[in-house]
Amino acid sequence: MLGLEDIIGLEVISSDARVMGVVEGIGIDIPSWKVLGLRVGLRRGLEESIGRRRHVFAVERVQISTAEVDTVSDTVILQRPISSAGEVIITDDSSLVSAGGLMGMRVICRNARQIGTVDNLILDPDHGWAIPYLQVKLDKEVVESLNMRQHFLSAPVTVIRTSDIRAMGDMIMLDITFEQLREFLESGPSTSSGQRPAPSPNAGPPR
Repeated sequence: MLGLEDIIGLEVISSDARVMGVVEGIGIDIPSWKVLGLRVGLRRGLEESIGRRRHVFAVERVQISTAEVDTVSDTVILQRPISSAGEVIITDDSSLVSAGGLMGMRVICRNARQIGTVDNLILDPDHGWAIPYLQVKLDKEVVESLNMRQHFLSAPVTVIRTSDIRAMGDMIMLDITFEQLREFLESGPSTSSGQRPAPSPNAGPPR
């Protein structure tokens, strides 16, 4: 799995080894919690070949369908050659949410206890570009309540399952209580990162 920072800045390469551009963001389908598009800043000179207008000073940006991605590692490799670049572009991406719209969003438990803010997204390109987890930077009061050690330079974080999200609007509301979160984190050794999935509300005691 990858963090958001692992994919931003990667070059996008066609199947015939041509550089198409650089990943600048992602487009998320919230109902399914999947990345459906990669926002790419096009390499200059490719605009006309895909029917886009070339700007003198600005970089043209497009949304590339993740269904057209072959592999992701040090680069993003597409399944099609550069001559078919226009066929990998999502023409209507109005329903997709950018990662920037989630970063910093407050997260509250089912019993109205705020635990922190979204700090990162965990992506799984090998399984349909799912987003199984959100990484949350915990509030200071929560860290103290959970008896977690706080690193001098950074706040502790934990991960929550997107399947445990009850609703999302001005904030993210979970379907687990603060007590369930506490029980889970106390079931194993505490670390400053705390990156372990929060429990499902229907799950039994953590193992």
